[in-house]
Amino acid sequence: MGPSRSPFLLCFLLSIALVVRSPALALSIGAVLDTNSRIGKEQKIALEVATRRFNTSSEPLLLNIDELKSTDPLQARYDAQLLIQQGAEVIVSTGTWPQVLAISGNKGTKLPTVSLTPSTVLTTPLLIQMSYSDNALVKCFANFVASYKWRRVIVLYEDDEYGTVSATALHLACELQKVGTQLDYSAVFPPVDSISDLKSTVRTELSRTREHLSTVYIVLRSSANLTVTLFQEAIAMGMMEKGSSWLFGPDVATLLDSTFNSSFILKYMQGVIGFQPYVNESTKEYVTFYSDFQQAFKSEYEKWGETAFNPGVYAARAYDAVQAITLAANKANVNNNSLVDNLPSINFIGLSGYFKPIIGNVEEENGYSAFRIINVVGKSYKEIGFWLDGFGFYNDESQLNLPGSTFLQQLSVVFWPGGTQISPGGLRKLRIGVPEKSTWDGFVKVEYDNRTGNVKSVSGFCIDVLTVVMNRLNSLISYEFVPFAITSNFSYSDLVNQVYLKNIDIAVGDITATSNRSEKASFTEPFVSSGLAMIIPMKRDNMGLTLIQPFTPLLWVTIFTLLFYNFGAVWYLERNHEKADEEFHGPWYRQLAATFWIIGNTIFQSYGDKVGNFYTKTVIISWLLVVLIVSNCFTANLSSILVTEKLKPVVDKSIAGYDGASFVAGYLKNVLNFKPENIVPIRVQAEYSTAFENKTITAAYIELPYVRVFLSQNDNYAVYGEIQTLGGFSFALPKGDPMTADLSKQILALVEDGTIKQLESKWFSISLSNFGTATNGVDRQSLGLDVFWSLLVFSFGASLITLITFVIHKRVTANRKKKEQQVSPIVDEDEMVQASQIEELHAKNYEIMP
Repeated sequence: MGPSRSPFLLCFLLSIALVVRSPALALSIGAVLDTNSRIGKEQKIALEVATRRFNTSSEPLLLNIDELKSTDPLQARYDAQLLIQQGAEVIVSTGTWPQVLAISGNKGTKLPTVSLTPSTVLTTPLLIQMSYSDNALVKCFANFVASYKWRRVIVLYEDDEYGTVSATALHLACELQKVGTQLDYSAVFPPVDSISDLKSTVRTELSRTREHLSTVYIVLRSSANLTVTLFQEAIAMGMMEKGSSWLFGPDVATLLDSTFNSSFILKYMQGVIGFQPYVNESTKEYVTFYSDFQQAFKSEYEKWGETAFNPGVYAARAYDAVQAITLAANKANVNNNSLVDNLPSINFIGLSGYFKPIIGNVEEENGYSAFRIINVVGKSYKEIGFWLDGFGFYNDESQLNLPGSTFLQQLSVVFWPGGTQISPGGLRKLRIGVPEKSTWDGFVKVEYDNRTGNVKSVSGFCIDVLTVVMNRLNSLISYEFVPFAITSNFSYSDLVNQVYLKNIDIAVGDITATSNRSEKASFTEPFVSSGLAMIIPMKRDNMGLTLIQPFTPLLWVTIFTLLFYNFGAVWYLERNHEKADEEFHGPWYRQLAATFWIIGNTIFQSYGDKVGNFYTKTVIISWLLVVLIVSNCFTANLSSILVTEKLKPVVDKSIAGYDGASFVAGYLKNVLNFKPENIVPIRVQAEYSTAFENKTITAAYIELPYVRVFLSQNDNYAVYGEIQTLGGFSFALPKGDPMTADLSKQILALVEDGTIKQLESKWFSISLSNFGTATNGVDRQSLGLDVFWSLLVFSFGASLITLITFVIHKRVTANRKKKEQQVSPIVDEDEMVQASQIEELHAKNYEIMP
């Protein structure tokens, strides 16, 4: 018995020796694959091809595959446990994300799980994602949408029983929001296997999407059956006509090469845009893989009805995953540590481009994910560009190693649904609500066809502004006008409310943005500034008093006071001067006449030769200076008054008229304290003048753009009082509509480049954007004391100083003579008699003089 056992014992010892001397033990890889789908079949063959490719005598690989028969996570977990019991050191899974999480959550094991399933769901430390990144995919979608300035999109996807894809859809909504695009609607389909009537379900969801503005559809995730039904129904419902855009992700793009035949593609998918992970198909390694894959796939699945044998991007990714595992295992043998410790540090250029595993919740590096952009044309598709995460878009594959553009600059010619090469506007025909006729001419006017009653034309300043703004924003956006009659029962606030009720998409017209209206709608930047002003009538002033209007009453009083003051000064100086004219020594009336003659002649001629008093000449010179300046100012101001017809404001604010706007009525009542019975609505422009003439109103409160039109067409009215600033005329859109910012940007551009001014000149004889300073009455035309006070003070002071000097001089002279008389000898009586006779004779001669 001993000899018979010796050969077996020898073989056993030899095998142990070989194992001990082997540089590396065999690495056992377990794979849990969903081979019910085309993608799962490709991944299975790719794993087998990769195992043979990297399986060497020094680095042996063992692959054990378990094919999933259901989507139950518990079943996937059980299958993974069986593989682990059979010696698997790493598990590769291609099932749904809940299945992947169930597999990686095996208690009692610390084996890494490699996922080839795209997802944005948070992962665990032992779960290693080697699929393409859903994070990068949603960024690619968002950048592409932003490049075409589409501000609304609709997302369609097939979710699983655990809502996994909904997490990716939420991430997509966030990325769209970052680029200023709104997610209008999400059409969520349950797993196709759970839908009893797939065609009816798809038709119902597509009908709901048509209720929204967007015509940009993103098919985020979809199985083959749902994709077929989706495009068939979209064609039947006219949702792939000119103006629509359809985008789809890698799962649908893969079906173009493997599942969909050319007749289906030609009939139902023309013009759609696809995004698939980038694979460099020109390398020698890929060519070898391509050949090996075709042979293996044909050998195993041709008998099951598969007719396409080419590998897709998912197959290339599975191939790269095996290479990454092999490199990590070799590194672990060298470092004497675990496989999971080395997987994060593995990176290389594989068949699917730059390959780097993602561990846990670590963000992938820029350049990790690249996508090829394809356009379905004819029976197949063409390549139109590339996108590299963190770098942007590229026209050519050779440019991927260069800095890219965040937004599209130029791709190859794109054929859109409907057979057009013109980029779609991204919106269905907009419904623009307008007032049937604005209160004031020139802003909005709707004309109807008398025969049919349909809208014939819509014109006006506001419509021209909308047309220019839309053309600059996107000339492909189409719209139609929906007129609303503005009556006592339907105001401009009701028109804005139609936006809130979704009966219209935009409200356009002479609509003022107010706080109350902004609660239900978003307003663009104003294209015309506005404010609330009070208009009052003006009456003609009394022209009989024109000659006194150059100066204010106070100035006239001051001038005449100074005149009489100087009159008295001249009289006093001449009367008390020894060399004065003889008239100043006669009766009082002759003295006054002489004084008046001197003062009056200063205005017309020189009277210096008639004045003998030096002090009088000084007073007259100061008065002449006043006369010269005041007379010139009087002449100039009188000319101005006579040239300009003067009107006087009639200020009576007892009864106020307004144009019927609710916010104006509220302002009059709550701010200006008008009683409701004293507030009169006037809805027709021509009725304002009639109301003023009939005393129906005594003042009108009108918005500034209307004020400018009213004053340009009506004389004898003026703005009175303070102007209250308002929000201005704006377009109203739904709350949160991203188009609001786009329209505001274009409106600001029109204001800056002068286009608004040109449109104003087209429709109005005056500018709506400029307005003169408001006034509380008539502009001051009379010159006041504030202009001449310094001159008058100078004249008064000069006369006063002259008088004081004269009085002092006279007293000094009198005192000197008195002293001289006291010192001189006494005159005899004969001399005194003689002097008295001479004086009497002189008096008689004076009376005889004519």
